[in-house]
Amino acid sequence: MRTNRVTLLLVVVLATSTIAGAQAGKAPAGQTLNATSLSATADVLLNDPALWGQVSAHRISLNRTPPLYDTDEPASLEIPVLEVRVARAGGKVLVQMSWADPTHDSAALPEVPNTPPETRFRKLPTEADDRFFDAAAVMFPTKPGAVTPSLQMGDTDDPVQIYYWNAARGPMLMEAAGRGTTRRTGASFAAHAANEKGRWTVAIELPDLPAGTPLAFAIWNGSQKDRDGRKYFSVWQVLQ
Repeated sequence: MRTNRVTLLLVVVLATSTIAGAQAGKAPAGQTLNATSLSATADVLLNDPALWGQVSAHRISLNRTPPLYDTDEPASLEIPVLEVRVARAGGKVLVQMSWADPTHDSAALPEVPNTPPETRFRKLPTEADDRFFDAAAVMFPTKPGAVTPSLQMGDTDDPVQIYYWNAARGPMLMEAAGRGTTRRTGASFAAHAANEKGRWTVAIELPDLPAGTPLAFAIWNGSQKDRDGRKYFSVWQVLQ
């Protein structure tokens, strides 16, 4: 048991050191996302694959969070790359994320009528208590500035907003100011998702972010029991 704990500590330290340069300060040079300006409205672009074909694709490498507990099941880097397209349309920034995931972990959950968005899904007992769902998110600083927040959900001085989409629960706007502080705001946002031939394509609508805004991306694979901090993630990318 002692050997396992030492090994775990080394894994966490090594993983932390590899992303330390991306946790604070400006993102490394060269990691930029060029946004394509389109004349279409944001609503049309969200649902039109042909229009997205006019937008340049960026291939972004993903990292895998290390296990935090001895009981965590190992998970390999089965999704090494995320394909991202960024467009400006109708006064909005729209992001399309596409990645290969043949397991397609999704579900249609029953909604509870006449309830606020953050509590609209019914919680029912189920035998599948270890079932998790595919998801994706875009994170960016709440406050524009010269300092890039920590990749670990921002910090007190530099909070972040997270536009989170879940294959069972849909889009949910979240915010955080450091590890363990992530919370739902109760707000939602426009999004469109499709899974075809073992590949997810998720488009989401963001505010009109200025050039120079850092963006970070995350993917969850439900079949690997991904949830919360167990995920794939990118380092910061700079919007141009």
